[in-house]
Amino acid sequence: MPGTAAMNSPQAAGDRWRGFLTAYHRDHAGITETLLDRATRPGVGTPYDWLRSGVPGKPDRVVDLACGSAPMNRYFAQPTDYLGIDVSRGELEVALARRRGPLVEANVLDLPLPDSCTDVVICSMAIMLLEPIEQALSEIARVLRPGGRFISTRPVTWPIRVRDVRVGVELFRGLRQMPELPQRFTRSGLSRLQASVGLSVTEDRALRFTHPLHDASDAACIVEGLYLPTVDPNHRRAAVERLTNLAGPTRAVPVSIRRTVAIRPISGSPS
Repeated sequence: MPGTAAMNSPQAAGDRWRGFLTAYHRDHAGITETLLDRATRPGVGTPYDWLRSGVPGKPDRVVDLACGSAPMNRYFAQPTDYLGIDVSRGELEVALARRRGPLVEANVLDLPLPDSCTDVVICSMAIMLLEPIEQALSEIARVLRPGGRFISTRPVTWPIRVRDVRVGVELFRGLRQMPELPQRFTRSGLSRLQASVGLSVTEDRALRFTHPLHDASDAACIVEGLYLPTVDPNHRRAAVERLTNLAGPTRAVPVSIRRTVAIRPISGSPS
C-alpha cells in the first residue's frame, strides 16, 4: 500500500486532477461556454469579447488551445483563420455539433504543429489546467511566429465588490469548501514562466464580470461550472439551494478574470 507521502506527491495530485478533468469535461461538455456567455461587463461584453479584443486586427491564423466547445471560433470570419485544439473528445463533439472548426484532438504538451506557424495563440480560461506549465508554454512559444501574441484568460478572486461577499459566503456555507484549481499563478510568477520560454508580457490586468442570479437554473449553472473535485453531491445541492435563496431580478454573481498578453519578440527566439 502506498505511503501518505506518495499519495500526496505532486505527481499523485496531478494524476487526480487529470482524472477529474477528463470526467468533468466529458460529462459537462460546453458548460464553460454556457456560463461565460452570460457573464458580462458594461462596455466590454463577455469574457470571450474581451479575449478577442486582445487579438490585433485580422491575423492569418489563430490557434485556440484547450478550446473546449470552441466559442472563440465565431470571432474569426474564415474557418482557415482558426484552429481549435483540445484533449477532450466530449468538448470537441459539442464544437462539431455547433459547426465550429477546424478542430484537432491533441495535447498542448505536444502540439501537432510546425515551428513558427501562427500569428496568435489564445487560451480561454484554461491556462491553469496546463501541466506541466513550463512544457505547455514552451510549445506555445515554439509555434508562435516572431512578433506573434499569446493571449490567455484565467479565473481569479479579485476584483470583487462589497456586495459580492454575501454570495461568496453562501456558496462556501453550502459547499463547505471553496472551489479548487489545479494551479494558481501570481502576476509575477506567470510573467517569469513566460519569460523563461522567450515570451514577453505586455499586458496583465483583471476585470470583474457578472453572471445573473435570477433563479434556480442560474444557481445550478454557477455551481455546475465550478471545479469541485472533492465536494460531496449533497453539498453541491446545498450550495445551489443557498444561491437560489439569494436569487432575484437584480442579483448577480461576480466572475473575476485576468487577461495576460505576451509577445514572442521579433529579434529573439524561444529558448
